[in-house]
This record gives sequence, C-alpha cells and structure tokens, in this order.
Amino acid sequence: MTRPEHPAPDRLFSPAFAAVFAAALVFFVAGGIALPVAPRFAMGPIGADALGFGIAMGIYSLASLVVRPAVGWSADRFGRRPLLIGGSVLTVIAFLLHLGASSLPLFTAARALLGVGEACFLVAALAAGSDLAPSRRTGEALSLLSLSIYLGVAVGPVIGELVLGSGGYAAVWATAAVLTVVAAGLAWLAPETRPAARPGADGPRGRLFHQAGIFPGFLILCGTFGMAGFLTFVPLHAVALGLDGAGVALGVFGIVVILVRLFGATLPDRIGAMRLTAFALGCSAAGLALIGLLPGLAGLLVGTAVLATGVALTMPAVLSYAIGGASAAERGSVVGTASVFLDIAFGLAPVALAPLAAGAGYPATFIASAVVAAVGGVVLVVRRGSLAPAAQVAR
Repeated sequence: MTRPEHPAPDRLFSPAFAAVFAAALVFFVAGGIALPVAPRFAMGPIGADALGFGIAMGIYSLASLVVRPAVGWSADRFGRRPLLIGGSVLTVIAFLLHLGASSLPLFTAARALLGVGEACFLVAALAAGSDLAPSRRTGEALSLLSLSIYLGVAVGPVIGELVLGSGGYAAVWATAAVLTVVAAGLAWLAPETRPAARPGADGPRGRLFHQAGIFPGFLILCGTFGMAGFLTFVPLHAVALGLDGAGVALGVFGIVVILVRLFGATLPDRIGAMRLTAFALGCSAAGLALIGLLPGLAGLLVGTAVLATGVALTMPAVLSYAIGGASAAERGSVVGTASVFLDIAFGLAPVALAPLAAGAGYPATFIASAVVAAVGGVVLVVRRGSLAPAAQVAR
C-alpha cells in the first residue's frame, strides 16, 4: 500500500498520525503499569532468588535486543501496521501469561514475550511516524512519539501501584492487558504507511542491519549509557547523601524530560539533527558530572535537570539524523539497527558501573558516565564533516 496523502504539505497531526500517537501512548502506559509491580511479583508470589530475579528482569531487554534487527527488516518488508497490531497482540498474550505465572520459568517467559512485543511496536511506531511526517517535521514527529514512552513511564507506575493496592497482582495484569487491547484497536485504525516500492530507486526492501543506523546507534549508546547508570544508582546515591530516597530527583528527571520533549519537539528540524545531538550529549555529560562532583541535594537536582535535558533531546535528534541517511523504504531497518544500542546501553551500564560503585563510590559512576557521553560528543564533532547524510531521499 502507498502511504496516505497529507491534507496539507506541513500538517503533522493528520488522523493517521493521531491514531499512531494515541496507540503508542496507551501501549506504553500499559507497559508502565508493570514497571513497579513486576519486581515485587518476582520476589513475592514467585519467590525468586537474587539470580532468578536478575534473569527475569533482564530477559525483557535481552529479548527486545535480539529481535530488533529482524523487526526493522520486517517493518520494511511487510509494513508498519502488521507490527503495530502484532506487537500489541503479543503484549496482550504476555500480560495474560502473567495471570497464570506460578513459577519463575513461566514468569521469565512472559517477560521475554513482553520484550518482543515492545520491540515490534516501538520500531513500527517510529517508522510509521516518520513516514507520516512532512519532510521538514520528521524530528518533531519522532519527539512526540517518543514522548509517549516517557508519559507511559510517568503515568503507568502510578496506575499500577493503585491497582495493586486495591485489587492485587491479577488486577494489575488484567488492567495492562485491557489497555493493550485498546492500543491494538487504535493501531488497527492507522493506515499502512510503508512507502510504495520503487524498483531500481529505493534499493533492497529492508535489511537486518542497516549501515545508516550503526554510527547513530553508537551515539545513542553514549547518550543513554548515563541515563541507565543514573536510574540504577541514583536511589542508592540519594540515600548515601542522607536523603530518604530518590523520589524528588526522579520526579525532576521525569518532568524535565516531558517538558523538553513537548516544547522542544521542533528543535531537530529547526537547528539540525547533528548539531542538536552534539548539544544533547554535552548536556548529558555536564549533568552527570555535576551529580558526581557537587555534594548535597542541590548538586543532585541541578545535575539531574541538566542530564534530563540531554536525555530528552538525544533520541529524537539521533534518529532524525539516522533516518535522513537512508531511503524512505528502509526506515524500519534503520530504526531497528540504531535502537539495538539502546538495549545495549541499559544492559551494559549497570554491569560495567557496579564494580566502580563498590570500589570508588556512587559519584564515580556518574563521572564515568559523563566521560562516555563526552566521548560520543567529541567523536561526533570530529567526524561531523564526513557524516552529513546522503542527499535526503524523497520521503
């Protein structure tokens, strides 16, 4: 199917884009519901030990990482809509499996299926959003779609805790499943957006690993490594500072990310994706350094706000740059390749930083993460002259 015509050349919020955005928002709210509940379920009713807990929690990201390249290829080969609907259906099944999970292997399998469903949905949603966006508003479209993830993380856990308190674990999984069914229905309303094949012009229809996604993926790794380390160690760092917990810092992080994504959605298109990526990496490095170097609550909150600004801008800017270097027919492959590095960052950072935290303290983990972000920024600036995307192909 050919992509739908836009009612106006620069209109972003067409009915088709609204359907994709709404489906993404509901989908990630459903996923957010499980975030605070899954660890308690694993340690409580499932009775997992430390190793089993780690495997059950980590299998989600591992499964997502493994399937992302194939998902990107499938989005270009078979279309975005089947993956939006299919990812939702897989997620519904995964939540229903939670209802019957009475052992660690069953719970782990359900978590793995959740990761596969999320990978299918996210790659397809980002590809569909860039398909539907006017050429001058691609970065804005990616910013708004990725905002749905953070809104899900902000709203979903609150719903999850409330439902758990009033109805128990079964009510949580049922609520998440029902919301995901709603997301599937909204995805059903969205048209297929995959551009029509143009033999001899667009090249192969999808690849498992796309060259245009490799260097952007490296930048995503550098930009999100610190976020992964921050989310892992800031609760412990806050307690070490004498605070009751990291609730205030995490609240600042979430609010800043949402505000920057919302009000800075047009920045990738206005100032350029590579320039904004360099700025985002610089903010991440500076924020992490402030957290590591400045003692007390003030340093933690100021550094968190600066870090959140960089985090909010990184993915839209990098993905906008990556998509600009490939044909319209291969956006799914590019997004699939680049987003693999997000899973790598979240899997690598806690493992790499844990020994440093044990040997040198929590501030050292933030300083090390700042170095990683700074390295990404320096490499981008040094290579910038040779990295301009190939002529922007017709969108």
